[in-house]
Amino acid sequence: MKFNTMYLYAVILALASFALAVLSYIISGQALWWGVTGAESQMGGIFWSLFGLHVSSLAYYHVYPIPVLDKAFTWFLVFGIILGSLIASLSRGEFSIRQVPNRNLAIQALLGGVLIGYGTRMAGGCNIGDFYSGFATGSFWAFPFFLAMISGIYTIVVLSRHRRTAGFFSSAKPRPSFIWPSRGIQYSILAAVIALLVLLIYLFPDPMVRIWLIFGLVIGSVGYLGSLCFQTSFRETIGESKDRQMIRLVAVSLLTVSILAQVTIFGLHMRTNFFFDQNQSVLYQVLGGFIFGLGMGLAFNCTYSMEWRMGSGNIQALITFMGLTFIGAPLYAISYSFWHSIIPVVVEPAPYWQFSIYRYGIIGAVIIDLFPVVWLLVFGYRKPSARSNERTDRKSVRARQDAD
Repeated sequence: MKFNTMYLYAVILALASFALAVLSYIISGQALWWGVTGAESQMGGIFWSLFGLHVSSLAYYHVYPIPVLDKAFTWFLVFGIILGSLIASLSRGEFSIRQVPNRNLAIQALLGGVLIGYGTRMAGGCNIGDFYSGFATGSFWAFPFFLAMISGIYTIVVLSRHRRTAGFFSSAKPRPSFIWPSRGIQYSILAAVIALLVLLIYLFPDPMVRIWLIFGLVIGSVGYLGSLCFQTSFRETIGESKDRQMIRLVAVSLLTVSILAQVTIFGLHMRTNFFFDQNQSVLYQVLGGFIFGLGMGLAFNCTYSMEWRMGSGNIQALITFMGLTFIGAPLYAISYSFWHSIIPVVVEPAPYWQFSIYRYGIIGAVIIDLFPVVWLLVFGYRKPSARSNERTDRKSVRARQDAD
């Protein structure tokens, strides 16, 4: 039953993404596919402006301007994901302050968040904007970003096995549960969170804000209930797990959302946001994707799972979020002009349709749909090698020893 239910959550994620794009089109005239790190970088800019940084003078914030709060619908998406997982965990009596890291793991989580924040803004997207939504909307940049991201994770895996660098990577597990509130306390918090949501919907009447907040609540709860994590699927791709279920879940969701995106683009002829910075070149996708992958490898989180995990009380995910939002993304904003002065724009800006594989019609759609199918068949059911099994067994022994 649990196995089938997780597939259901993966499909719901795709259906919700499609519904958000359609509703956004009805309201704004453009089908918007979701991403999260752009909003987080804007939050980081606001944070540092409180300490005197002139955010408005940075070129990055001219490209990604900080919106007025009552129009910042992508911010409310982030709020919704966090609150959605909080509501789901509270309603099941499962919320707890947990995954409290030791010093080494805390450093890894923070440094991983910094690299995630820097890399994702260099690439103009993350495992959602550049990978999930990027593939669905046929972005040319999705393929190089994916390969660079996988390479970054693999680099961390290799370093963690090397004698000279393995000492940095702590093998100790975080404390699984630090504070576990009683059912009564959890239900009281749940009532307060629901009251807060009602207040937010009342105070922010903009339809885009309300829709993206509700969508965030849906995918936050879906992520928690289905334990959906893109980072896990990428680790499984490079052979870091016996179980390849997360590859299968993400591949099914990616195929579903891609087909639905094609319905909006070809069938309904909706103008679509193809989720990338047209003023950047593929070099940004490669370098930024690699840095992003390094961060995911260190933090053991993707941008999506980080948010729903912190909403359910995961301290390690919270530390990663802080590194991304308040350090990594703002650091890239400061260095944005520097990178644009030394890395050429390989592809000149053009109408947004020119940057999508869907410009080739059905052939482009088939190319996009083939990726999750090949990923599923080649990696989702591949049996791990004897060496991989041996590594996994050693990790299990160490984990039991740490627990003892």
